[in-house]
Amino acid sequence: MFTPCPTERSREIADRVERFVRDVVAPYESDPRCTAHGPSAELVEELRVKARAAGVMTPHILPDGSHLDQRETAAVLKRSGLSPLGPVAVNTMAPDEGNMFLLGKVASAAQKARFLDPLVRGDVRSAFYMTEPAEEGGAGSDPSMLSTTAVRDGNDWVLNGRKKFITGAEGAGVGIVMARTGEGERAQATMFLVDLPHPAIRTERVLDTIDSSMPGGHAQVLIDGLRVPATRCWAR
Repeated sequence: MFTPCPTERSREIADRVERFVRDVVAPYESDPRCTAHGPSAELVEELRVKARAAGVMTPHILPDGSHLDQRETAAVLKRSGLSPLGPVAVNTMAPDEGNMFLLGKVASAAQKARFLDPLVRGDVRSAFYMTEPAEEGGAGSDPSMLSTTAVRDGNDWVLNGRKKFITGAEGAGVGIVMARTGEGERAQATMFLVDLPHPAIRTERVLDTIDSSMPGGHAQVLIDGLRVPATRCWAR
C-alpha cells in the first residue's frame, strides 16, 4: 500500500483540507442536490464558495502556479477524499486534477490563460474525451486503438467520432478531445483543446453508473464536424 510521505508544507495544507472536508463538506452528503449523476451545479458552486473562503480551493497548486510534487499532492488529495464531495468542493477531483497538471506541463501561455486559469480558480470544470464505445468498434480505454478521427483542413482540424463514459461532460467548460491524426496501425493520438459547450459535441445520453460523486455524470457523446484551430492541439 502506498503511503504518502508529507513535507511540512503539504502536511499543513492537508490538515486544513481535512478540517474543511470534515466540518463543512461532509454534512452535505445527505443534501437532496446530490443526484444519481452527481451533485448539481448549484451545490458544486455553493461548496466552492465555502472552499475559497476557507483558503482550500485547488490546494495542490500554489499561488505562484507551481504544483506540489507527486507525494505532496497525494497527501493532500487523500485528505480531500474523506468525503465523496470533498474533491468536488476543493477542486481536486478527476478529471480536473489531471487536466490541470497536463495543461500546466504542456500548454502555451495563451492556452493556460484561456483554459487552465479558470480551472485553477474553480470557475469551470473540464472533461477528457478519450474513451470510446467498444461495442461500436471504438477503442474502449486504449488510446492506441482510437477510431475518432481528426483531419487537417487549412489552419484547422476537423474531428468526428463517438465517445463514452466521459466524466463530467455535462456542464463542463473546458474539453480535451483525443483523436487519431495518423493512418495505418499507429494511431498518432493527438489532444485538442475545446471551449465547452460546443454545438459539434452533443450528449446522446448520460449513463447510469455506480459513481454518483462526479458532477455532470458520465456521458456518451457524438462528435460531429468539430473544428479546432491547429494552435490548440498537442502531439500530432
